[in-house]
Amino acid sequence: MGDVIYEAYGIGGTVPFYTKVMDNIKIDTFSIKNFEIDIGMLPNNHNGLLGLDILKSYNFTIDLENLELNPSN
Repeated sequence: MGDVIYEAYGIGGTVPFYTKVMDNIKIDTFSIKNFEIDIGMLPNNHNGLLGLDILKSYNFTIDLENLELNPSN
C-alpha cells in the first residue's frame, strides 16, 4: 500500500504532499529524532521549509537583523 497523498491549498493553488517520519532532523547542532514531516514540491530556489510546529515546539528565536535561527538554551 502506498502513501496517502494530501493537498495543501494556498494563494498559488494546490500542492500535493504526503507525510514521513524522519529518523533525525538536524539544524546546526540542534537535533530532533523521529519527527513527522510533510513532503511535497517546492519551487526550485527552496531547499525546504521549517514550520511553526518545529519553531514553536522547540522555542527557536528568529533574529531577522542577522538572519539567524537559534534554538533555545
